Amino acid sequence: MVQACILIKAKTKSVFDVVKQLEQMEEVEDTFPVFGRFDVVAFIEVESRDRVVELARKINSLEGVIRTETLLEV
Repeated sequence: MVQACILIKAKTKSVFDVVKQLEQMEEVEDTFPVFGRFDVVAFIEVESRDRVVELARKINSLEGVIRTETLLEV
């Protein structure tokens, strides 16, 4: 299994909507709003690095998401 942390910049009024959408995703182990350069953090666990890329793209396309940055476990 591959673990990663996805940092998410969201539109101000969409932070909690983004968190709710992430909570519905099976691969998302934990997610919560944060303060700083990013607004939401999502911890994921998937079967491969290719799946990390797919999931990061999916999260990046969610309504309210401006951009993401993925920190991959090596």
